[in-house]
Amino acid sequence: MTQLRVLVVGAGAVGQVYAHHFQRGGAAVTMFVRAKYRAEAEAGFELYRLRRRRVEAQRFEGFAVATTAAEVAATRFDQIVLTVATPALRGPWLPELIAAAGDATIVSLQPGLDARALVLAAGVDEARLVRGLISLISYHAPLPGETRFPTPGMAYWFPPMAPCPFAGPRERTAAVVAALRAGGFPAKVAKDTSAAEAFPSAVMMPYLAALELGGWTVKGAARSGTLADGARAARQAIAVVRHVLGRPPLGVRLLARPRILRAGLWCARPLIPLPLEIYLEAHFTKVGDQTAEMLDAYVAKGRAAGLPVDALAALATRLAAHRGAARQRN
Repeated sequence: MTQLRVLVVGAGAVGQVYAHHFQRGGAAVTMFVRAKYRAEAEAGFELYRLRRRRVEAQRFEGFAVATTAAEVAATRFDQIVLTVATPALRGPWLPELIAAAGDATIVSLQPGLDARALVLAAGVDEARLVRGLISLISYHAPLPGETRFPTPGMAYWFPPMAPCPFAGPRERTAAVVAALRAGGFPAKVAKDTSAAEAFPSAVMMPYLAALELGGWTVKGAARSGTLADGARAARQAIAVVRHVLGRPPLGVRLLARPRILRAGLWCARPLIPLPLEIYLEAHFTKVGDQTAEMLDAYVAKGRAAGLPVDALAALATRLAAHRGAARQRN
């Protein structure tokens, strides 16, 4: 049989994990990165899979590296996996990459109501597009205060009973899931990922903004009132997504209540093998543009639909001012 060839776009917290498991499943993997990161990627990566009571060190190497669409065009790829943040999809590089991709399946992992449209606008045929939802946690280790890693690397954790769902054309989706599962990556075929991705994101993005404004702790956000502001904004974001996709699941509506969220986090802490609040600050500070962009998108879509978005707009404004002040201090 011909070896599966997979191009993973982005070598960050998500890209390294996906690429590593594709390779473990027998695929020939190429990492697509910006030219300035080529040497770093070619040196390979240290990964750490977090188990409940131990850390499993894994060396990821032996893959190819590409930095231009011309290099991509020189190889026939079966699957191209987009792991970069949503704002990074904009710009000329993505249409150039898609044009060089031939008939490869395009796998999009970006959250947000507009991510699918961005990928399609870059020239992807709907018959080749598979959408995926990221359910794993991955981050640059060590986090502040962590001492369990012998050298810096990428730590990751698969939450139990939460395989990453993928949806799209049947045969292409099944091939993506099979390739990942062959490498030990929990994945499943789903009928659709739109609601499973959009509604949790509508809750998560306002709460992330609230946590950032509250010093990245739940207690700080509760004391300052930003947690309650985030809950009001989350309810408005849910209404915006509901206008597009229909009724949200009950669990999503419950999470838009601060007390339920705090209780859930308290119960989850003993089960999650990493310091959650420290992780949220470290990871989502790096992809902060995505959070701001999604808040702005909820506001724009809500206003266009005649829905109330005052709490969302106020939260987005405060977040922009907070980040502006932080940049001035630094």
